[in-house]
Amino acid sequence: MGRVDMKNISRDTLLAWMVSMPIVIALLYRFGIPPLSIWLSTKFDFDLTPYYGLLASFYIMTAPSMVGTIIGFLLLDDRDDRVISALMVTPLSLNRYLGYRILVPLALGFVVTLVGYQIVDLVSLGIWDLVWIILPASFIGPITALFLASFAENKVTGFALMKILSAFNMIPALAFFYPGNWQLLAGVLPPYWPMKMTWLAVEGESYILYFAGGLVVNGLFLMWLLGRFTRLMHRQ
Repeated sequence: MGRVDMKNISRDTLLAWMVSMPIVIALLYRFGIPPLSIWLSTKFDFDLTPYYGLLASFYIMTAPSMVGTIIGFLLLDDRDDRVISALMVTPLSLNRYLGYRILVPLALGFVVTLVGYQIVDLVSLGIWDLVWIILPASFIGPITALFLASFAENKVTGFALMKILSAFNMIPALAFFYPGNWQLLAGVLPPYWPMKMTWLAVEGESYILYFAGGLVVNGLFLMWLLGRFTRLMHRQ
């Protein structure tokens, strides 16, 4: 299945282009934000550096989201071409197929984010801090993939939903500007937890409770979407 996915991605110009996006975005962070910070300070006397933690958390959510989008479009192709329906009557089974579709973006999202953040190098995070933060962040990959496959009718609506999902992923960033318990209102959305972990890590504070919260909330979202997609496939 991995070889088939690689062939399908190489044949699709958009997906092939999206593969490079996490690294391209990381390079934009690395070489774009420091000059922008200097320009804002010189031109408008605005100090961007206090917001570096917020910008870093954006990247930690963007990289697995891009991986999930690619897998989501592959899922849409398999669903539209009735590949999944055919697999349901083979020894592979739907559960094994979905296991593959969940584990791949989970693992790739982790690796890509870990590597990409070394390029970003916007705020200093210890390697273990980064690992703990990326663990719940990686769930955004399969969540994005299953969201697109569960709610999009085709690739056209998939693109529209991708934009809506990106907008929702930005909402937790508002919590950065509202300290205190009000932040927890953003906790209903999966991206909030790894983003909050990033902000705390930058300040040298403990984030263990947010790590646990991220696993629970993101795990529940993943289970809900998995159940929805499974029911959708059984109805076809």
